[in-house]
Amino acid sequence: MNRSEILLQIKDAEAKAQQIVKDAEERQRATIAAARKEAATRMKEADEALKAEYEGRLAKERASIASERQALLNKGREEAEAIRKRAEANVPKVITHLLQSFERTLNVAANPND
Repeated sequence: MNRSEILLQIKDAEAKAQQIVKDAEERQRATIAAARKEAATRMKEADEALKAEYEGRLAKERASIASERQALLNKGREEAEAIRKRAEANVPKVITHLLQSFERTLNVAANPND
């Protein structure tokens, strides 16, 4: 082989090496772009899943609170009804007591010497 052929082979080898490096850099950029896209997609999916879980838990807690609220309201209504019934049951006793007190007052006023 003569010198010009050797130089041509070296030049071809350098060109092939540059092409290999260029192709590798393009694959690297494509791989990085795909990885970034994949990461963005996964982040979006994770965010949506987290949001769905949050909303589910929030709805569950709201339902629990509404149930507890209703139970407390029902208990309060029952207690109020029981107090009302006791008060109604005591009305005749109160009337009798007031009448007796009034009659005693009248008797004392009518008979000041007693």
